[in-house]
Amino acid sequence: MLKTLEKALYAAADSSSGPFGCCLLYGEERYPHGFLQRGLNWLVERGVTLEVYDCSQISLQDFLVTAASPSLFAQRKIVHLINPDSYNKADLEKLLAWIETLSASDLVTYLFLSSFKLDGRSLLVSRLKKKFIVIKSEKLQPADVVPRLLKQAQSAAVEVDRRVLESLVHLHEANLPLLEQEFAKMALYVGPGGRIDQAVVDLLGVDRGGGNIFAFGDAVCEGRVVPALTILDGLQRARTEALLIVAMVARQYRLLSRATAPEYRGVSSSVLAAALKVPPFVAKKLAHQAKGMQPAACAAAFTVLRDADLALKTSILPKSIILERMVLKLVHLRQG
Repeated sequence: MLKTLEKALYAAADSSSGPFGCCLLYGEERYPHGFLQRGLNWLVERGVTLEVYDCSQISLQDFLVTAASPSLFAQRKIVHLINPDSYNKADLEKLLAWIETLSASDLVTYLFLSSFKLDGRSLLVSRLKKKFIVIKSEKLQPADVVPRLLKQAQSAAVEVDRRVLESLVHLHEANLPLLEQEFAKMALYVGPGGRIDQAVVDLLGVDRGGGNIFAFGDAVCEGRVVPALTILDGLQRARTEALLIVAMVARQYRLLSRATAPEYRGVSSSVLAAALKVPPFVAKKLAHQAKGMQPAACAAAFTVLRDADLALKTSILPKSIILERMVLKLVHLRQG
């Protein structure tokens, strides 16, 4: 998705010597829209003339007249049309007819359209995808996020432990804006030539105890009570939010419950990783934890986690006691 957007932006940058181009971005996921805007800003920095129109603020007739007029700054220009979903069907037909008649000799060399409200059944999507670039903005997957963070590390001249990076991406569910921000902090801390490893992550607290929460979840799911309680003590001393601890363990059990399903028993870690949409090293751990774990034990674990969540919100007991009881009950389920 982002690679296709990059392709469209590079084509727009070179559109003065190439054919007319058009790119439609639609869908509710915000990061790709922000990525497009940053790309358009990059075009402006390169000296490209960009005109932006909001369909909710300008009629189609006014837009067509204005777009067909030479810019005050350049004879050739790129246009970004926002919220085309604001136009009715008749106007959309006219807009499409105008787009289909544009050529390399026209004033507009490249047209970007973006909308949060359009869906795949819309007229613009169905017609434009036959000839131009049409992209649906969707949630980024870890496989898309990790290479971009590695590229960010290369630009900052720092090294990064890939396993630590994959753990952060997994913890924050491939939230690229958050990860980019936190990664920039770590890169600034270690400086050019430095290395980002788990010690740096723990020191800066950017993962909110996430690395230790993963280790905690592994210890609980594997029935290792002493390591689980030891890590829990460290999490609490680091002031990790108790509800976050419960939520992350619940997430681990959700993955584990799927890994124990009959259709996944005996499959390779790569197949399990693809099915659960987790990194291969996570799938490998889940496959190990799934051995000997009965589906009934997973179901009972969710009851324990629900009770812990409720107790943390309503009970007068110290949070440490509630969490320790949760650990003991979960380990007992595993060992039983």
